[in-house]
Amino acid sequence: LNEAGETVVTQWFERARFEWHPDKPDEFKVLLGLLGTELRHTAAPSTTSIIGVEVNQGAAAATAAQLRNAQPQLVRYNAIMWSSVEATPGARNWANIQAATDELALLGHSGAAPLVIVRNTPAWAQQVTGSACGPIKPAALDAFADFMHDLVSRYSVAPYNVHTWELGNEPDVGSNLVAGDSLFGCWGDPADPYYGGGAYGEMLKRVYPKIKQADPAAQVGIGGLLLDCDPTHPPTGKDCQPAKFLEGILRSGANAAFDFVNYHAYSYWSPTRQDWDLASATWQDRGGTVLGKLDFLQSVLQRYQVVKPIIMNEGGLLCYPGAQPCPSDRLAADQASYAIRLYTRSWAHGLAGAVWYTLNGPGWRSGGLLDAAQAPRPAYQAIILMSTLLRGASFMGPLTVPGGEGYLFRKGSTTYSVLWTNSDAPVTVPAPLGIRAQFDARGQRSLTSATNLQLDFDPVIVEAQP
Repeated sequence: LNEAGETVVTQWFERARFEWHPDKPDEFKVLLGLLGTELRHTAAPSTTSIIGVEVNQGAAAATAAQLRNAQPQLVRYNAIMWSSVEATPGARNWANIQAATDELALLGHSGAAPLVIVRNTPAWAQQVTGSACGPIKPAALDAFADFMHDLVSRYSVAPYNVHTWELGNEPDVGSNLVAGDSLFGCWGDPADPYYGGGAYGEMLKRVYPKIKQADPAAQVGIGGLLLDCDPTHPPTGKDCQPAKFLEGILRSGANAAFDFVNYHAYSYWSPTRQDWDLASATWQDRGGTVLGKLDFLQSVLQRYQVVKPIIMNEGGLLCYPGAQPCPSDRLAADQASYAIRLYTRSWAHGLAGAVWYTLNGPGWRSGGLLDAAQAPRPAYQAIILMSTLLRGASFMGPLTVPGGEGYLFRKGSTTYSVLWTNSDAPVTVPAPLGIRAQFDARGQRSLTSATNLQLDFDPVIVEAQP
């Protein structure tokens, strides 16, 4: 089985492998195998999965069974509030977050690794008066570090088992743009060329050692970056200054004070059947919202010679308010299609995790995997399908689909080809050798031994055993 998922006759030499392709023109019947490509793709096989979901505060009990059934690798939770615990300096009242404590215990039993956001600065520690989502006073950074030490000590043990922390949520949003008690933001400073990233970096340098002291296994992530637009291709009327936030963190010398980078990447539904992610106006030049933002972050890290895992920790296909109506049945069906695309692209391009916002329904802008009664929508079934088939699989490489995309995974002796087109125009491609079955985005399995596959906009997963 070669890197394209084809079973071919081979002849091996000390430094090369020749492959026989009798179906190709004479001059291409004997080809050199792509050994370097195979080595690159098999050097770091996945032992679990990259699939994650978010559960809103107050929804853990109602979604506990659905969370276990989905088998995600990550479950993100927003949030533990510093302001609720320590409204007065040095006086901590943990009973004020008992509801969150109970929910973290539920998440700790789900089988998924909790990723917990810590946010909201108490009034006495706010750099910008009235802005709980904003920066912390320099004089209060040690107090926050002490709080994080005690927080991590409490929740890193059973039954919570929290070892992954996220400090803030969309810190690259300016405090002048959102309310002070916003769920996201808001360290952003328009007066700073790096939009406040340096101040956030100083916080990381103060807090990170205390977290590691409390739990050496802890992993600390930058608050998920909004990344409103690409500064190398700014849209009309925008300078995309907030995208400088990560660079500000790195310039502050905080590269050793965090373990991974987070970012957010939403797409918005439209009735036109074209890939919603790739059609993003602000990230189209880099390959769409998910991969374009990833490419940008990687370029910033590379410029500073920093290597960190990256997680897309908020994403999904949403209904944009004020635009065309989103018929619930069409939106739900297309969310299943998008879920396959989102997780497959994320896995194939090396993301350490990808989190759908949210598991609980109906969700922000109708984005929930469950409906208002917490019953499964089609996208939930798509996630179960991917968790079932691909958990423990290794990504082997891309596959050629004219006008679309294909990705090959292997688990043991079984291969899974994930295939789709990026428009409604159907295409026909050869079926992989040893094809056994085909799954649609809702998990419906059909046995097949076809020699050709007709693909369209809705992804399919093809199971084969060459």
